[in-house]
Amino acid sequence: MEVSCPVCATPETGREHCEVCGVRLYGDPVLGAVTARDLAAAEAALRTARHGWDLRAAALVAPGPGSDGHRRLTAALGGTPPGDGHVPAGALREETGDSTPVQALLAGRAQVSFLECAPDGLHLTQVEITRAGIPVQGDTLSTPWRSVVPALDGDPTLRRFQLAGGIGTLPPVDRRAFDEAVRAWLAESPRTAPGATVVLLRPAPGWELLRRAGAVAAQDPAVRLAADGEGGAPEGRPGGAARVRRLLRTLPLPADHTLLLVRVDRHTGAVHPHSHVLFPAGLVLRPDETATAEVTVYGGPADSAPLLPVLAGPPDSGTPALAMRQLKVRALEPERLTFALRGPGEVELVAPAGERSPEEPTADLSRLLSGLPRRMVRPPLLELLLTVDLGGADRAGAEERLAFVREVVALLARKDPAGATVRAGALGHYDHTDYETTWARAGTLLRAPVVARPPAELLAALDTWSPAPGRQDTVSSLEDALHEAAALTARRPAGAGPGETCRVLLVVGGRPPAPVRRHGVVPPCPRGTDWRSALGRLRAGGFRLLARTHPATGPPAPDAAARQAGRYAAEAWQALGADGVFRPGADSPQDVVRALDPPWRHEGPACPLAFAAPLR
Repeated sequence: MEVSCPVCATPETGREHCEVCGVRLYGDPVLGAVTARDLAAAEAALRTARHGWDLRAAALVAPGPGSDGHRRLTAALGGTPPGDGHVPAGALREETGDSTPVQALLAGRAQVSFLECAPDGLHLTQVEITRAGIPVQGDTLSTPWRSVVPALDGDPTLRRFQLAGGIGTLPPVDRRAFDEAVRAWLAESPRTAPGATVVLLRPAPGWELLRRAGAVAAQDPAVRLAADGEGGAPEGRPGGAARVRRLLRTLPLPADHTLLLVRVDRHTGAVHPHSHVLFPAGLVLRPDETATAEVTVYGGPADSAPLLPVLAGPPDSGTPALAMRQLKVRALEPERLTFALRGPGEVELVAPAGERSPEEPTADLSRLLSGLPRRMVRPPLLELLLTVDLGGADRAGAEERLAFVREVVALLARKDPAGATVRAGALGHYDHTDYETTWARAGTLLRAPVVARPPAELLAALDTWSPAPGRQDTVSSLEDALHEAAALTARRPAGAGPGETCRVLLVVGGRPPAPVRRHGVVPPCPRGTDWRSALGRLRAGGFRLLARTHPATGPPAPDAAARQAGRYAAEAWQALGADGVFRPGADSPQDVVRALDPPWRHEGPACPLAFAAPLR
């Protein structure tokens, strides 16, 4: 007949003290018969040891006071309520044994299983290791303890009390039978592959039957004890799949986690894949920690929704993709992205939150790499000429037009301070002498024109300009400004061919030009300047014609003269803005600058990826 410890029910091994609970099993021999006093003292010591052992187990279960579980546990303790979690000193030593870091257990393997003996059952979690060394968690087989050991109590609280080693008033669980039941479950449980490694996670300290289950599992040569640093999942913390996930997330990154972008050679325009390291290999996260990385990407020649592949390593056809996101990006505009790392292979795009594609796209990496454009063709030089109406009866309107022109030029100066790709000039115009403008009485129709130069220099020149209000809003001296513009731009910049310069005339006006002959109530140009002829010469010189003006709104004018003036103004602005019209209040300076940019071209297919640097 097998003899067990009278306190913790562990089978005896012939030692003086129980190797589990530490109670003394054999004393020194004495002469004479055992007295009633000796028996009473021994019985009292045994009751104290048993009660201390059970209180220790009850403290691990710790149901809330007043709950049904608390009342049932109190009854199992013989009427003594469970304590506050205090464990008597020396009652149970912590399990020791050879263990191996999880990273070393995964190295060189394609599949492993993680085994956990938890208070709620036995959990076997499958994990596959990718070619890049990324652990990918699979399904978890969970078996309740009652299915493995029917002798355990059917009540969840009392069953956990038994798994912690407690006995109380319950029938003791036969330890040998418990071991055999666990061994039988292991023999029938599926492994990842015949002979595959099973990584045993250490149970929480103090749970005696869970320790025994782990010791049984460790007898299998294919089972290795993991040094997971967590010491088991304590009561209240998720076990099984959740514990394996927490563990895998704290492993070092086996490879750089990179964002695949493209970069353009500044000399040849050739397009090459570019790998931006978000999280370097070897990075280790603490439990429940999240690391973040920020990167600025840039849009291509047009508004698009580029793919954002996150890879485990450098960009080549054999590198596995960890994630594939997609984001809407404005043409040539920067976009600041934030990625979060939650563990090896777990990368998420967390910012910006808006404008993201609703579902994660899928794309073949080798096809992406082979589908890049061969070359990006730089846009031609932008030669911009602005005219601005500085007169009129509405001084606020003239000031707004001048401020708008300054803002457009300032944006161009910020994009290209040296003027390598943009040259800009300007002409300001007022009224004729007949129209009684302050500047006109001094014989001034135009501001001294600023010929094409770097935008920063034009911006400095515009600081000296100011509006000069007049008395009428019918026409301006715009026709003289157009005539001057045609003369100034009759010759292209030195060395620039027709395809190497994009020429744009932007008319920022409030009033139309005066006609060459009187048009009803619309007065003619006193100098006989034909603005249509000047506009034709500008068009022949390769200029796109853009205008920025207020549209005619409201009901038709009540008198015929006003309607005639309105029709003339509408026809004039239609011709002046033949290639596009911008509206105050609707089109911002940024919108205008984007429209002015000559387009980039690409040889081959459109680029499906974001750019690592702005196209310049």
